[in-house]
Amino acid sequence: MTDSMNDPLREPSILLVEDDTNVLLLLRTHLERSGYAVSFAATLEEARTLLRKREDFDLVILDRHLPDGDGASLCPLIRLAARHCYILMLTGDATPESKIEGFASGVDDYVTKPFVMEELLARIRAGMRIVELQKELLASNRRFEALSLTDSLTSVRNRRAFDQEFASRFEHAMRYGRPLSIALIDLDHFKSVNDRLGHLAGDAVLRGVARIIESGSRRTDFVARVGGEEFAVLLPEASLFEALHFAEKIRESIAEAPAHPEESGRPVTVSIGVANIPHSLMASPQMLFDAADKALYRAKNRGRNRVECERRKVTDRTSPGDPVSRSQASL
Repeated sequence: MTDSMNDPLREPSILLVEDDTNVLLLLRTHLERSGYAVSFAATLEEARTLLRKREDFDLVILDRHLPDGDGASLCPLIRLAARHCYILMLTGDATPESKIEGFASGVDDYVTKPFVMEELLARIRAGMRIVELQKELLASNRRFEALSLTDSLTSVRNRRAFDQEFASRFEHAMRYGRPLSIALIDLDHFKSVNDRLGHLAGDAVLRGVARIIESGSRRTDFVARVGGEEFAVLLPEASLFEALHFAEKIRESIAEAPAHPEESGRPVTVSIGVANIPHSLMASPQMLFDAADKALYRAKNRGRNRVECERRKVTDRTSPGDPVSRSQASL
């Protein structure tokens, strides 16, 4: 579904599928006067072409009997192209059996010929109201979904979003043999910031760190807050060496950022752990996350404000020039 479906300034759009030229001209004139954007087709094939080209029709007026087949056969394609489209069948066949067949095929309303124009326009307006309600519901669901995946404090993605994205990207990387790196970023001595300056100051520090991480990341990277003072960045198509370079850049940017006014010049620093696949010992997202987590704790234990990476054996695949490619230590 295209974004134009949710554009409030767009004219409501109607696809008119009718092979009777007189009916077509009459309906097109009245519909355009009523403020609708009208596209039209005289055959099933012409209608299929229009439906493949665009996905934003709000309503389809569909003749049952067309030169190249039954108009009802278009309903599945209409539902596929424009899921929330309202379908109004217009036909001279008024038998109960025909109406039942039409509704069974996916038609929303049924008007028989000859029709009264005022009644037809009233039914179209009723159909458009249903379409607008569906659009509003869809937009609300999208907003709710976005909010449910966003950290309310920092506006980056939250742990739930990270877990979903991590699983998907890990599976893709393993299936196609592509590199994927993860950087876990944890603020140093953050508890002391909250204890000395209060939670409002701590919140401001978290927001500032999140902004630095986002501004230093690529558009293809995925930034999330995964704990109280911990962030994670997924780096697709990044070797271990490239991920280390990214992590060092982030560490340096945060350390050099202006301190909180009440910090008396004390800089905010972070420790970062980095891990990467392909790796002979990592067969799941959790294993990759744990490797980065171990590297993060090693950075903490070695004095903080530093970057550490997973440890590898020489048998593991590494990029040329990778600074850890000669390490003998296992994870």
